[in-house]
Amino acid sequence: MSIRSISRILAVALAPLFLSACVGISLDPEERSFSSAVDDFDTRTELNAKLLAEDPRIYTNVSTSVIEGRVHLSGTVLTDEQRRRVTQLAWSTAGVTEVVNDIEVTDETSGIVATARDRWINTKIRARILADTSIHDVNYTIDTQNRVVFIMGIAQDRGELDRVLDHARAIDGVERVVNYVVLKDDPRRFTEPPAQYGHPTEPEAPPDAEPPPTTAAR
Repeated sequence: MSIRSISRILAVALAPLFLSACVGISLDPEERSFSSAVDDFDTRTELNAKLLAEDPRIYTNVSTSVIEGRVHLSGTVLTDEQRRRVTQLAWSTAGVTEVVNDIEVTDETSGIVATARDRWINTKIRARILADTSIHDVNYTIDTQNRVVFIMGIAQDRGELDRVLDHARAIDGVERVVNYVVLKDDPRRFTEPPAQYGHPTEPEAPPDAEPPPTTAAR
């Protein structure tokens, strides 16, 4: 089956989740333009199709998020080569301006209990953020892998961002919170071509932003 065919199937399957990719349903407008949000959805769908075509196990164990062309990868793979391959596939996807790879290389797969725990953490964080009326919840995405919470999005200001991070840290079972959020007026959002700004802002979470592979690497 071709990548295009897989992309079409995934687009249909993921369409109902398009709005739920953010923290919650909000009346506040999203900081991304509608066209940018659609582009990100298309990019994520195409990348997921490539992962599925590469290896269904990689597709199952790797989580992807895309905001304004910035791709965040998390989850687990078995080898360093698979980790590098996922990065290459991300860079080869249309619309990608940056790839941040937080994938762990391990031969241990997450069990049912661990997966359920991560989903419970995600749900609790989303509920806290959604209930906080001072936060524009639609601008954030939450991804939890092995009790590490990755937060992407666009914050109105530093105060709002601090509240989001505090909500995440307050949940029982969270080991670490990795912040990839940018402020809405960050000039790096508007540079052409987009500057790399997807690095964690906290010293506890070293970044792993990877440049595009060279021609020789392909």
